[in-house]
Amino acid sequence: MGRFETVAKAFVDAINRGDLDAVTASYSENCTVEDPMYPAPLVGRNAVREDAAAFLRGFPDLRLELGDLLEKGDIGMAEYRITGTNTGPLTTPMGEVPATGKRLDVHGSVYARLNDRDLTVEEHRHYDVAGVMRALGLMPEPEAATVAAR
Repeated sequence: MGRFETVAKAFVDAINRGDLDAVTASYSENCTVEDPMYPAPLVGRNAVREDAAAFLRGFPDLRLELGDLLEKGDIGMAEYRITGTNTGPLTTPMGEVPATGKRLDVHGSVYARLNDRDLTVEEHRHYDVAGVMRALGLMPEPEAATVAAR
């Protein structure tokens, strides 16, 4: 097992246990995390902890699964799947949203760079934010396209 795979599997296990200390232990103190939900990167281990805590509060039954994984040197990439039911308040950049009771099932990917101590120093998350919002009933479904007869 490579360095990134070891870190990724430990992170997944920590999230699935809801262990915030273990989640944040895989990040460097000065890490940066780009997430399409946020207008600016999360900076630092404490920001990562707050983000994970808010997500687990919104989805207490959250499950994270790893898919395909690639790594080369200090760079790793992985596909993932997140499932859970929104039974708690959800923190968003626009403020807190009450629980919707809706189920989330989203696929995404992550790109990360590790330092020489196998801590994540840079992370880029990729997933369909609009799809997440639609699944939670926070954004309307796109209208069906109509084709005018000519």
